[in-house]
Amino acid sequence: MGTGISQRRYTGRVAHTILTELVLVMVAAVAAAALLRRLNVPPVVGFIVAGMLIGPGGLGLIRDRQTIELVAEVGVMLLLFTVGLKLRLGDLWKLRTSVFVGGAIQVFVTGGITFVVALSAGRPAAEAAVWGAVVALSSTALVLWLLEGSGDTGTGHGRTMVSVLLFQDLAVVPIMLALPLLAGHAATAGEIAWLLARSAAVILLTMVGARFVFPWITARIVASGSRELFTLTTFLAAVGTALVFDYFGLSMALGAFLAGMVVSESEYVGRMVEDITPLRDVFNSLFFVSLGTLVEPRLWIERPFLSIGLVIGVMFLKAVVAAGVAWPLLRSLSAAGAVGLGLAQIGEFSIVVGAEAARLGLLPPEQGQLFLAIAIPTLVLTPFVMSAGCRYARRRAAETTTSVIPNLSDHVIIVGYGINGRNVARALSLLGVPHVVVDLNPYTVAELQAAGGHALEGDARHREVLEAVGMARARGLVAAVADAASTRNVVANARILNPDAQIIARTRFLREVEPLTTLGATQVIPEEFETSLELTGRVLSLYGAPSHVVQREKAALRKEGYGVLRGVEDHSHPTLDSLCQLAGVSRVAVAAGSMAIGRTLRELNLRHRTGATVLAVERGGKLQVNPPPDLQIEAGDGLLTFADSAALEAMGSILIEG
Repeated sequence: MGTGISQRRYTGRVAHTILTELVLVMVAAVAAAALLRRLNVPPVVGFIVAGMLIGPGGLGLIRDRQTIELVAEVGVMLLLFTVGLKLRLGDLWKLRTSVFVGGAIQVFVTGGITFVVALSAGRPAAEAAVWGAVVALSSTALVLWLLEGSGDTGTGHGRTMVSVLLFQDLAVVPIMLALPLLAGHAATAGEIAWLLARSAAVILLTMVGARFVFPWITARIVASGSRELFTLTTFLAAVGTALVFDYFGLSMALGAFLAGMVVSESEYVGRMVEDITPLRDVFNSLFFVSLGTLVEPRLWIERPFLSIGLVIGVMFLKAVVAAGVAWPLLRSLSAAGAVGLGLAQIGEFSIVVGAEAARLGLLPPEQGQLFLAIAIPTLVLTPFVMSAGCRYARRRAAETTTSVIPNLSDHVIIVGYGINGRNVARALSLLGVPHVVVDLNPYTVAELQAAGGHALEGDARHREVLEAVGMARARGLVAAVADAASTRNVVANARILNPDAQIIARTRFLREVEPLTTLGATQVIPEEFETSLELTGRVLSLYGAPSHVVQREKAALRKEGYGVLRGVEDHSHPTLDSLCQLAGVSRVAVAAGSMAIGRTLRELNLRHRTGATVLAVERGGKLQVNPPPDLQIEAGDGLLTFADSAALEAMGSILIEG
């Protein structure tokens, strides 16, 4: 019995120590990030600095680094999973040149040059090879976090960075396999072949499971109505896949990324991102604090010139090589420069490789400390240089759009080309209203431009992108993106650039209406409210209500509901909102016994009699836009009209009831 009590006390002391150190890490992270935030320093720098202060090389408050590292690794998995959620398999296939050609050149050229330099400095060949490997790899966690925060993930330079990082993660496997060979522990050809075959099998099974099994599971979990169960399942998909990859000797980050990429085909992907993002941010902060605890600052004091010189040399080498690889892919010096600056640091997988090399005796302890003294400053400097590079690339891209986007005025800007953005663009095209689409997907933008439309690849959260599409001269803007935070940024910047524009924002929830209105949105369309209106309309139709009556009731409910939500009282002046919300484009079918059959549009004089404007006539599956006044109406014709509820009711009495 005494032994059991002693064991429980020991276990309790261990748990208390772990929790104490976790709390210390979080307190230091929050304090450092909050303090440096006042100086406009990125939070990630604060996290690393906090780790340096409380780690063994600083105040020595953290002794059990392994526990912190274990928790921190979860953050990396979730980060890679969320990035994968935003990339589809089709997009990855289109990036295959960037991944396998660009990534391979970057790794081999950077590693080769470092190897030669290390040999020239008198280091043994095996140690020089280790230096080449660790310098060639960049920080997947840091770069992707910064890309996510700045909204550059979908840009040309952002996708190129993701491609190169993906190849680097793949390269970790052969690098780790080569370390025992360098140390004289030769593996047989059969062992190598078995590892490669096992790796291919794990990747294939992961893709099959994520593509077919996971959707089946999530559909049933969604049907259960449990939000908590859905969040836990998403978390399990990310972390569980990563652990499976680790068990078979593969990169956990690669496993999480592939799982997210395949799962991105799911219809619930938006909900997954929303659920996993808060967890990802918490764990990621721990990860960067844990990196800071590795540092021994005394080396910077004892050998400052060597440390500074090597940091500058490594970042310069990596930036030049990465930019040189990116330029043929992007055909833009500014975008290639952004890629170079973004990949100029030494990454977390380099630290893993360095630790394994030290265990095998390939990297002496003093060289291991020198490596960390170089690696950590490159991580600290990356947010600054990468931000400058991406900002310059966006500005240059915006300047070059003048040849693609004409100098429009009184136009509409559509941000996001999903279902909502596509429908708005279609309605505007029908009315002949000039408009520009802003979207992050380069393939979508290319298709729109090829079809003769005006489109720009970019993130509308950045003011220079809105400036490029003429926000100051626009009549209005429609924010049709799904992410609430992105919508707020778009609305705020649009209102600053054009105080008089009509700004219509789409949001998922009613709670977002007030913040968006405060930021400058003229109208906010909450999806849950519109869904309730659609349900109301379906119920009315189910009980035999005519279509024009359904439209009238929905318009009345909409006017009343939005008035309550936003205090809107004056609808006397037509605005862009009339198109998207209050009046809308409606189709009215001509009934068989209608008095309109055989009469021309001029004779019917619908504009004068009802207030409705006929935009087009649908006949025999063909649409005639701007029909002539002498067009005779036939039974079965469909009139596309721009009308409010009263006009629709009046048209119903003419075209339907006869």
